[in-house]
Amino acid sequence: MGSRQFFILTFGLTVGTSILVTPSGLAATAREDAWLGGLAGYMINLGMAAMYIGLVKLFPGQNLFGMFEKAFGKWAGKAVSLLYFVYFLILAGTLLGNLGFFVTSEVLPDTPIDIVQILFLAACVMCAKTGIVVLARLGELMFPWILFFFMVLILALLPQIEWDYIAPVLEGGLGPVLTAGFHASMFQELIVMVVFVPQLASLRNWKGAFLGGLTFGHLLLVSVVLFSVLILGIEQSANSTFPAYALAKTISLGNFLQRIEGILIALWIMTFFLKTMMLFFSMMQGMKTILGLKSASYAVYPIAVVLLLVAWNTYVNSVYIGEVIQKVWGGYAMIHLVAIPLLTGASGLLRRRMKILSENAEPT
Repeated sequence: MGSRQFFILTFGLTVGTSILVTPSGLAATAREDAWLGGLAGYMINLGMAAMYIGLVKLFPGQNLFGMFEKAFGKWAGKAVSLLYFVYFLILAGTLLGNLGFFVTSEVLPDTPIDIVQILFLAACVMCAKTGIVVLARLGELMFPWILFFFMVLILALLPQIEWDYIAPVLEGGLGPVLTAGFHASMFQELIVMVVFVPQLASLRNWKGAFLGGLTFGHLLLVSVVLFSVLILGIEQSANSTFPAYALAKTISLGNFLQRIEGILIALWIMTFFLKTMMLFFSMMQGMKTILGLKSASYAVYPIAVVLLLVAWNTYVNSVYIGEVIQKVWGGYAMIHLVAIPLLTGASGLLRRRMKILSENAEPT
């Protein structure tokens, strides 16, 4: 896998489902300053990305699960790996449930949600059998189309902007902005990319690709949030389940170019697939490490079955998911995105220091 492919996969992971769900949460918390909340989330993610880069330097040649065994020992490391496997499983299952809910509520209301999820999961299984390199090449094919669709949306929405909708700026102070930024930053899960660093052909430019994908993805997200506020207004942005989709439905140029929300659906499905597959491959690597499998491909079908069960049982309805996101998910995600990586780095530094001291203490 090359640096450009790593950049695209990081971009897909950053955008993922966030393009549809994040704007409403930011608008509900930060109101007119929702776009500033998006920028605050970007700064928080930059800090987490710097921490992950430090972990890669501290444990060269190891993926995320290998780092845990190096830092905590074999069995404790497997226990931590199991925590991350469950985290990725819950996240991927919720994403699959989100896909089914969106498609059946907005696009294909007469289609059973189970059928939508099974068909999408079948595509995931096919991709998982081919390997991460094929996904990286698929990302290269998708990326120009993602940019094209995004530019069409932005240009078509420009005539509808109402600048009064983002005034006043910082009326509630920095508190709501930082709160909204914190919650938004918990949805990018950049630690997933650490799983795939050892599969890069060269580590020369990987940090630039990593940070570049993060930055470009956040640029797209902040743009969608800003346009949602500028066009839909605060109340509709905050109360809509999928404000970005509602935003696309407002496009009408001369009563000729209209009803092009399918463009947003295509953009979202492509980035959604990239993110889901990154989580799927991460779970495969995690199961390989935990169970000591010779090949991660053995885990494809068991993960697919469990993932479908999780999707059917976690995404009960949008109200329930909204409550979980507001009250539970931020703290739960922070354990995996910040707390455990910090402990892993501290343990790695301590082990390195003890090794240096023991080597210096040996008689010559």
